[in-house]
Amino acid sequence: MPTAVKDYEGTKKAIGEALDRFSLEYIDMLLIHSPQPWIEVNRTNDRHFEGNPENWWAMEEAVKAGKVRSIGVSNFLQEDVANIVNNGTIKPAVNQIEVYIGHVPTDLMKYCENLGIQIEVYSPLAHGRLLKDRKINEYAKKYGVSPAQLMLAFDLQLGCIVLPKSDNVSEMKDNLSVDFEISKGDMDELVKLKENTQAMSV
Repeated sequence: MPTAVKDYEGTKKAIGEALDRFSLEYIDMLLIHSPQPWIEVNRTNDRHFEGNPENWWAMEEAVKAGKVRSIGVSNFLQEDVANIVNNGTIKPAVNQIEVYIGHVPTDLMKYCENLGIQIEVYSPLAHGRLLKDRKINEYAKKYGVSPAQLMLAFDLQLGCIVLPKSDNVSEMKDNLSVDFEISKGDMDELVKLKENTQAMSV
């Protein structure tokens, strides 16, 4: 969804324009990119509790018309998710958020899980900034895998859909080779790690 659109008519128009622009019969999945217009992110406390349901109603209408297969949200906090669930008739299929070693929003994840909303993870490698982290590398060495593979396995074992991104073919192959299991004890320890603390130092 265009991130500046926070009304029913604008959303309905944006969906139609997207279908026309790309010559599509339908869109597989459509997300509200953020509860706030992107220009407002981290700059205002306005969560657009009136505008987001309007987005959602237009998206629900598109699902019922066969123009969209599935709808969800992205970067939504618990109160934002509740606003959609309480004002809509279709629950979000996913909430696309950041989850990685050092940043596990457990309460939000459990809240979505209880509603049957799947957590879909973007930037599971923390934009690459933790790939040289000492602790992560220690665990990766223990399992005989790369730090990236460890971080991807971590998210997968949390039950998340994981969306790694790379333009390097070798890295893409590595990302597909996550065929090991992190022990429960190590998972418990990794969940406790926090980014920007001594435990996450390089």
